[in-house]
Amino acid sequence: MPAQQWAAEGYNIVIFQGGQYQAEANTFAQQHPTIMSVCIDCTVANYSNVYRIWLDLSGGGFVLGAMAGMISQTHKFGLVGGGDIPSIWEGHEGFIAGVTYTSPATPTITNTFEPFAWADIAGAQTTATNDYTNGADVVFSSGDGVDVGVLGAALAQPSTPQVWASNVYTNLTAILPADNKILLGSIVLDYYSPMFKAMEQYVTNDWHWGYTKVDMASGLIAVQPGPNLPAKVKAAGLLLQSEIVEGQIVISFASDSSGAPHCFDSPSASSCADNTLTVPSGGGMPTGNMAAQFNYLPPASTLP
Repeated sequence: MPAQQWAAEGYNIVIFQGGQYQAEANTFAQQHPTIMSVCIDCTVANYSNVYRIWLDLSGGGFVLGAMAGMISQTHKFGLVGGGDIPSIWEGHEGFIAGVTYTSPATPTITNTFEPFAWADIAGAQTTATNDYTNGADVVFSSGDGVDVGVLGAALAQPSTPQVWASNVYTNLTAILPADNKILLGSIVLDYYSPMFKAMEQYVTNDWHWGYTKVDMASGLIAVQPGPNLPAKVKAAGLLLQSEIVEGQIVISFASDSSGAPHCFDSPSASSCADNTLTVPSGGGMPTGNMAAQFNYLPPASTLP
């Protein structure tokens, strides 16, 4: 049912699910100033009645990447995404930073966004199969139908050598059998809390220029490690997660004037080349080129 029809029927709140609806959400908001337009994954609010909920997957991606760097035997990694939008891109960049942080050898990383976007199950399965065939033993997936394709590709691989895959949104550790061999982990989102906050603020008339960030630091995103990861790898991932939640580790991205990440808008900039991440021996601010920026990281050698 089109948003305009909902407006005509007297709805007070209309939700635009995805950054692909950013322009439509702002146009709709201008036409209907008394309706709250909730725009998920949107960087721009041109009108006060656009309420943004920003999904930042970088923390989840980083924790999964750090565990992947520790578990990989080939030091080759694939990433498969749906739409190449800033929030999904941040998750990929977090994963790349995590792999670079813990991998004992220079990693080889293949990063792909499917042309038919989030519902491209077949394309994602083909891409992930190619990644595994070319030696990757971990493939990161960033949600929706892409997850189905990547997990299907992983399950179709021979039992040796061991391969791993991941997913977003659903906690597959609570669904898959306990002896599942391929699940690196799940990035789980709390959608209820930001939606409830938006509706509560609408009722109390405290919603204009509203904004909520859904990320690991806010406690609205968490990683559930896969059931068959080695205990030390799980412990390292959960330690990094707790340090992000507690504010010891802060992940950020330099932004352009539009609010979009600079390295998303200008990926060819020399400062955006993901090639090094060096942590001082005593821990501290990493150096090197990474789109994802960190205020502090402990030396990887000190992780459990």
